[in-house]
Amino acid sequence: MPMYFMLIPNSIYINKDKLPDNAKTFDQKEIINYFYNKLNSKIKKIDVTDVLLDNKDKYIFFKTDHHMTSLGAYLAYTKFCIQANMEPQKLKNFNREIVSKNFLGTFDSKAQIANQEADEIDIFFNEKNLNLKSVEYDNEITNSIFSTEYLTKKDKYSFFLNGNNAKVVVKTNIKNGKKLLVIKDSYAHIMAQFLCQNYEEIHFIDPRYYKSSLTEYTQENDITETLFIYNISNLVSDLGILSIK
Repeated sequence: MPMYFMLIPNSIYINKDKLPDNAKTFDQKEIINYFYNKLNSKIKKIDVTDVLLDNKDKYIFFKTDHHMTSLGAYLAYTKFCIQANMEPQKLKNFNREIVSKNFLGTFDSKAQIANQEADEIDIFFNEKNLNLKSVEYDNEITNSIFSTEYLTKKDKYSFFLNGNNAKVVVKTNIKNGKKLLVIKDSYAHIMAQFLCQNYEEIHFIDPRYYKSSLTEYTQENDITETLFIYNISNLVSDLGILSIK
């Protein structure tokens, strides 16, 4: 089975030129390259650092939160498609909608800066990611990867893929037999809108909460490809990844 690993730098590295002079951070690209060199040679490595650096002046990371925006996620998605020999959906084939203009994320929660300018949350939608067969979360089954109830709450990023679930199974109306297992942290949630363009099914597993055998899961669900998506900071601190075998 083809396996891919996408290790994503965060905005602290991508926008390091905007940090104060005495603010020190580790070289995330160096750490990512070191990690990739240690991976099994059969796992295909997806390098998204350069494309994010090339587009760092665009709105690819939230300013008050550590996650990528939809545009940043699209850039990462295109790199995955190239590595997986797939045609990425062109940006012109999506409609864009701003769903929130008052998102204050994790950075804001830590800093508590008065009169902080809020972020916008947008989505790129089309028939493929809106017209879904079903989306199965831990506690409910719907037909949407967007959970609008979170837009009125503090944790607005959970609008994407209903926040943290042990398992989410997205079934699209694409008939190509391709079933992707995504082993991930929350950086993958905003990418769901793009992965729906190429797969009949996408199975999102968070190893922090899912404790059953992933080998058995791939066999029982006829998984055809596996993609790991992690943010570099989460990877070095998340003990859940130790359960992957």
